[in-house]
Amino acid sequence: MKLIDGKSVLLGMGIGIIITAILAMIFFSGVEPKLSDAEIIQRARELGMTDKYVERDDIRRNPDGSLIFVVYENDDFTSVSKRLYDEGIIESSIEFDIIIKKEKLENAIKPGSYNISYSDNTKTIIQKLTQQ
Repeated sequence: MKLIDGKSVLLGMGIGIIITAILAMIFFSGVEPKLSDAEIIQRARELGMTDKYVERDDIRRNPDGSLIFVVYENDDFTSVSKRLYDEGIIESSIEFDIIIKKEKLENAIKPGSYNISYSDNTKTIIQKLTQQ
């Protein structure tokens, strides 16, 4: 009875790696690129899905998928953080409040309309709202 030759094992492994690489190239060649937020929103509208920001005054959606967030004259930073959290724009209203207090920006949020992207983090949103 003959033992398996080392060269045969290496040859088999090499052929296996080459076949795997060829199959991976064939499989991944048909992958489509990711859709942008605007394309996803447009496709959802075509399929009849609703957008919770369509008929609202305080938050509206731009064609590119970002949001226009409206801060009113009587809004303080806690009400703004609660609205941002309730809408799912920020992950934590507590984090928002802590950053505002730490940076001493309690009275720095100005009324107006602000363009907020879902990729914006809490600090970026605070910078936009305080215009710093």
